[in-house]
Amino acid sequence: MNRLASTRSKSRQAQSNWLSVIDQAIIAAEAAELELSRQGGNDPSQQRKASGSYYTPADVAGHFWDLFFRHHHICDLNSLLTFIASTDLVEPSAGSGMFVFSFLKKAALLGATPENLTSLRFHVVDINLAALRFFSERLREIERAVGVNFDGIGPAQKDFLEWAKTSAIANVVFTGNPPFISNARGSRWRNLYADFVEVMLSYRGVKGVSLILPLSVCFSRDYADLRATIRAAGMGISASSYDNIPDCLFKAGKPDSTNTNRANSQRCTILNIGGPDPTLREASPLLSWPSAERATVLSTVPAFRAFSNDDLSGQIPRPASDMLADYMRGASGARPLRTFLSKIGKPAFAVGGVARNYIGIRDFEKFGPGCIPIKAHSEDERGLVLQVLSSKLFYDYWRTYGDGFHVTVDLIERFPVTAALADYCKHNQALAHQVWANRAACAKEKLNSGQVIRSYDFRAAFDDAHSVMA
Repeated sequence: MNRLASTRSKSRQAQSNWLSVIDQAIIAAEAAELELSRQGGNDPSQQRKASGSYYTPADVAGHFWDLFFRHHHICDLNSLLTFIASTDLVEPSAGSGMFVFSFLKKAALLGATPENLTSLRFHVVDINLAALRFFSERLREIERAVGVNFDGIGPAQKDFLEWAKTSAIANVVFTGNPPFISNARGSRWRNLYADFVEVMLSYRGVKGVSLILPLSVCFSRDYADLRATIRAAGMGISASSYDNIPDCLFKAGKPDSTNTNRANSQRCTILNIGGPDPTLREASPLLSWPSAERATVLSTVPAFRAFSNDDLSGQIPRPASDMLADYMRGASGARPLRTFLSKIGKPAFAVGGVARNYIGIRDFEKFGPGCIPIKAHSEDERGLVLQVLSSKLFYDYWRTYGDGFHVTVDLIERFPVTAALADYCKHNQALAHQVWANRAACAKEKLNSGQVIRSYDFRAAFDDAHSVMA
């Protein structure tokens, strides 16, 4: 073997050993998560509940950095080193150090050697001293194994909200998985994660914010002001959202507290704010998957679609289809569906209060929870509303702007009906009347708390109409 080939072989071996050392740290960090989250205090479960402590699975952390590197246009070793030279990373609730170790792995996969990363500045903040000790021990093990000191990676035992008041760092990008936990009644935000985001966006040296957050950040009225702050920050926005069960994004669920629960482990958004394009506005659809496809989903960049900065919903949408995105771009000045509805008279039909694969239309039987009565001014407007609510277009609208489960009065009433859509539905009244008259053919029944619930799935009945609507 000649000298050049020998050098290359040694270099490949060194890189392989470097990756192996990082992988060992990641495995140790993931295995220690539950133990770390329960340390401290006389009642471990209450300590975990109070702090909102929870640590991120390795595959989720890897997916997070894939999206982060994409958002910041870090695609090779040179762009990585340029980013490191100009940026300080801050992890506000570092726990076992999963995000730090996963960053090192992502960097190594781009060809970074340990020597390349000696200038990396990564501030590791956590209130849990046991977690920081564990992280520091694993970091020292890596340093000993590769013969390099990462002096810019430093832990700080502090409440992040207090840390932010006293630190002064330029060009900061905040990263990680902040606590999901209810605030005390009367607080500005219902959940602590919003305090973290607000403090990060107002930090003097902020360059970006990249976090795993509850899905509520995208649509909840409780965080409308927070979304306005995010849009007003003058930075690019990229969001990918996940709604899945039983294979939740967080394998064991978030810890047991008032708002730190299985729903948040199931329903999360990875939000990237910052990057080289301040005008960027993009989001993924609401993603779900069979358990067997977890590895594929978390190793794949989702399909992103652009959304408007002045979207009238005030949300960070989850664009369900190109069809819906195109329709919304042409919906300026459209009539909201509420203008076709009446407040008086007998309901023509009802809409199920929850949906999954389709929007359930029902015969109206009585007022009560679980269904939304639909009243129309006339038979023709009833036909129009029926077509709209049964359409793939409205279903995609619900997937884009709803919470992924509930169908609400507000969502129905604010759906924008363009003049073209209204004209088409008016000319298609005969089909609408026929479908309704023969609705029994589209019936689906399920047992709910001992009661048989009948809904009508009109997707196939209006197939041709749906294609024209699009």
